[in-house]
Amino acid sequence: MVALFSLFAITLVAQELHSPAELMKIMENSPITYELKELEEPVACPDRSANVNLNDVYRVNDGESLQVYYYDTLTPAGRDNFQRAEAYFDKQLLDSARLFYEKVLETDPQFYKVATYIGQMYGSTGQLELARQTYLETIDKNYIDYLAHWLLADIYLMQNKPDSAVHHVTVARILNRNNPRLSNFQMEVYSAAKLDTTDWCFNPQIEISQPDSGKVSVAFSEKWLMYGLCKTVWTFEPGYKKSMGVAPGDYTTLEERECLANLMMGLLNSKAKIKKNRQLKTLKVAIEEGMIDPFIMYEVFLPKHPKVAYQLTREFIDDIANYVIEVRHK
Repeated sequence: MVALFSLFAITLVAQELHSPAELMKIMENSPITYELKELEEPVACPDRSANVNLNDVYRVNDGESLQVYYYDTLTPAGRDNFQRAEAYFDKQLLDSARLFYEKVLETDPQFYKVATYIGQMYGSTGQLELARQTYLETIDKNYIDYLAHWLLADIYLMQNKPDSAVHHVTVARILNRNNPRLSNFQMEVYSAAKLDTTDWCFNPQIEISQPDSGKVSVAFSEKWLMYGLCKTVWTFEPGYKKSMGVAPGDYTTLEERECLANLMMGLLNSKAKIKKNRQLKTLKVAIEEGMIDPFIMYEVFLPKHPKVAYQLTREFIDDIANYVIEVRHK
């Protein structure tokens, strides 16, 4: 077994959030000089299409925690059978390829991704029900196999079961947040299920810079003022993270919770119109529906750190999927 795959620590911290007025007071009393100015150009969505997950890990639930491992090197017999399977696949001799993929699992039963390939062979030869059953068995053994969820969604689409397809393609996207081909297929499935197919990214309209050690510059569009100020305090205000109970190097939902809460309070106080802004409109509904943690994970954390998905529980992944389907794309 290979070494444990190390992921970011995500902490949930019980802490009182500061209001916009309190944040402003902190900035006024700060040893740092904060310069506020209007954003000159819109902030574009970053291109994260290269920051994708590969189907190279599996997960073990030992009853107390989720352990994620890279796949081991195959045994000599497993490697030989895998190479023969791949050769048959290259020649499109799919039944022969499937037989040798099955032989791989006889010697290397934890090489779960080969089971996904077996499902592909069934699907490519029109044996949709066998493919469906194989993908479900693979997912049961290794839930974080995004490809199995993706291909299972394709089977359900071919079987005219769009609701089941929607669930699994959404889980696949959670497990591999930035994959552009998967995103395109997700919207194809959503179209079949008559869901909204508009995709967007969470890109706050702020720019924060530090010209020198004693000065921080914050540029913002009008609606994003309080989000920008909150992010600035979390990033630059001496001792602020520690005062909020966050250890150095930890990623915490608390920061986003506070900044998004201040964003929404600022919008409400200014009576800003947000119906045409998908980011802000979706955030408002997510807060109203008690889905702020799924919003934060899907919109903020996973695009930047897609491997974090490997350590999310099935229950939380289901919560995220419900947010995506019932709020983001309804």
